Amino acid sequence: MIILFYGKDTYRIREKTKEMIEKYKEKNKNSFSFFQGKDIDELRQEVLSISMFDPKKLIIVNDLLIDKENLELFKKSPNILLLIKEDDKNKELFDKVQEFKPLSDAKLKEWIREKAKQLNGEIEVDGINMLVDFIGNDLWRMEQEILKLVNYSNKISTENILKLVRDKEDTNIWETIDAIAKKDQKKAIRLVRNHIEKGDTPVYLLVMIASQIRKIISAKDGEPANYFVSKLSENFTMVELKNMYNKIAELDFSIKTGQINPNSAIDILICGI
Repeated sequence: MIILFYGKDTYRIREKTKEMIEKYKEKNKNSFSFFQGKDIDELRQEVLSISMFDPKKLIIVNDLLIDKENLELFKKSPNILLLIKEDDKNKELFDKVQEFKPLSDAKLKEWIREKAKQLNGEIEVDGINMLVDFIGNDLWRMEQEILKLVNYSNKISTENILKLVRDKEDTNIWETIDAIAKKDQKKAIRLVRNHIEKGDTPVYLLVMIASQIRKIISAKDGEPANYFVSKLSENFTMVELKNMYNKIAELDFSIKTGQINPNSAIDILICGI
């Protein structure tokens, strides 16, 4: 028998493989192996070798190209071959096939809740939404971040997520916009300076801020939005948002035409709010 696990969700492939190994070990404690080689002849010998004293083996192979001829040959072996790869090429030749797609938004949120529970933690809806916004469908990273948060406190709060987890779009951009919304010019300028010290250019920061302002405007118009956008949209009026966006456009034009120094542009934006 030959089995195929494939797809982009390598985390769940690993978990399903571990589950399969554990079930197999209950019946056949030592009769499984991970094939480490890349030589198809070695694999053929492994799969087709049969002992009258040993039960059938479970052989796990990761990302090895196997042609149709060998797949047909392996189907005749009493041993079980589990092939793990990214694509489903020749899937019609496998006895069992399972695809692992990235989780849907609803299933990802349920996965986060269950993973926190498994690690003896608790997480509320706002925290789940924030982790989805920050990390997306990367379950490898998500597991590590949840473990880190639970070790810090078994009650996972949005405050601790902000403190311990980095946003894939850069949390500091959101913090800067939040500071602008609260008219906290000192904090906004400090956050911008932190970006610049790390190598981000003023023009890049303007583009990032403008991008997030567009999202907030869309949220104000009723479009679906992530955690940060939803929260920040409550702090701005539509007039304030459009004024800020127009100001960014003016500053961008002034930079490109040499009328203003890029390093001064964001300070002018923040101080003008």
